[in-house]
Amino acid sequence: MLVEAILFVWVAAILIYLVTKENLPDNVPKGPFSIPGLGSLDYVLYLSDMRRLRDKYGDIFLMKMGSKNMVYLCNYELVKEAFSSPHVVNRPLFKFLFAVTDGQPSGVIFTQGEQWSSLRRFLLRQMRDLGMGKSYMEDAIMHEARKLVKNFEKQVDKPAKIPKSLEVSVVNIVWRLVANKDFGYDDKKILDFMVFLHDITDDTGLLVLPNFFPILNYLPKFLRNYFLKEYLVDEFKKICIDFTKEAIDEHRANLDPDNPLDVIDHYLIEMDEQKK
Repeated sequence: MLVEAILFVWVAAILIYLVTKENLPDNVPKGPFSIPGLGSLDYVLYLSDMRRLRDKYGDIFLMKMGSKNMVYLCNYELVKEAFSSPHVVNRPLFKFLFAVTDGQPSGVIFTQGEQWSSLRRFLLRQMRDLGMGKSYMEDAIMHEARKLVKNFEKQVDKPAKIPKSLEVSVVNIVWRLVANKDFGYDDKKILDFMVFLHDITDDTGLLVLPNFFPILNYLPKFLRNYFLKEYLVDEFKKICIDFTKEAIDEHRANLDPDNPLDVIDHYLIEMDEQKK
């Protein structure tokens, strides 16, 4: 029985190796030994781990996490050179990052190539025209700072946690450019949204696991919800769509093509032009 078990494990290991084997180029960086399907046995969890592996393999080393190859750059000049190259600016296609758009790359953050360049140019141009980097932004920041001081005064002479108003004030400065409005510091909608963002950020490690170990995608939905907290992705999609759709619908109903007030207005006008 023991012989059969050993033989089974040996054959299974060979099959996994053949299925997951990659034809990497000869100049691929050195790195820790990895097991097919599982990845490297020596993970980078702390800065001390990276320093130890850098001492062993040099400023560039390869680590395999599950099915993904990860290249570590441990030198400022190397990082600067890499990120000045168009070959190294693509974003990882992590499933949960594209949940809101049903798997389609979209927006400025989660796109790449020509689509990213085009959207980035458009967004920077509109934000510049709206006053980003000019006196308008200074006025918006000062207005929010005065509101924030008044909010802080409520907590004078008593111990308190860092108030949520600090986060809301940062959102307001950006949201004023995007949607020409801001939120009250006690607005339940924005406060609930921020609480949820903190929750999903705490569980990001679990949510990205299926990207490194694709076999996890074949687990039944209830198991993915229980062990990987995939239900958070579904909630994230619904919250984001509800949060933005209200603003977009409001802008569409009051849109004046001759007098755009914010980024959403500019986007809607450009979308109408593209249709033509």
